[in-house]
Amino acid sequence: MSPRGQIHNEQMRTEALAKITGAALEVFAEYGYHGTTMKQIARVTGLSYGLVYHYFPSKEEIFRHLLDIALEAPMLALNAALDGPGTAWEKIEKLSALLVQNAFTGESSLYFLFVIQAMTQGKSISGIPEIFESHLTAYYEKIIPVIIQAQKSGEAVEGDPGALAAAYFSLIQGLALLVFQGKGMEKKITPQILSNVLRNERRHI
Repeated sequence: MSPRGQIHNEQMRTEALAKITGAALEVFAEYGYHGTTMKQIARVTGLSYGLVYHYFPSKEEIFRHLLDIALEAPMLALNAALDGPGTAWEKIEKLSALLVQNAFTGESSLYFLFVIQAMTQGKSISGIPEIFESHLTAYYEKIIPVIIQAQKSGEAVEGDPGALAAAYFSLIQGLALLVFQGKGMEKKITPQILSNVLRNERRHI
């Protein structure tokens, strides 16, 4: 096969995968894992059932693939915010700003809902617990040292850094649920709402 043919095939593959993952995200969000079928996903993609099956032999495979995508996005924000210059607290504020900017609009809110579904409905699916453990471990390893630094400078509230990280991430998920329910909540969420979970109010008065 010529290089041009290989590029064309790769483009077709990329487009097909994007259609399948986008459609699957919508269907899972509406019907949940147990209520979703491969035929529903294929119908929404506009692709043939055979082509969808070629890339993903089962809805379990699609579910695992989507969970990897959903959990990778927060890691990109963590890396962008926490690996840059600034004090520990400035990094936390940057992280909150990035999450508010990117996490509560359009497809991103669906991914947050999907993660919650995976936590509640995906426990029996092979590989799901391991995917969660891998990504969540990376989240905590990234943010806990920054929280500890912010505590040493007096800008972050005292307390167990792991528990504070859990509270921070839990708030993000809760806010994403509110956004998914509508009522214009995405316009009311500010970076300060997230950062306040970790803020030492006595220092910031």
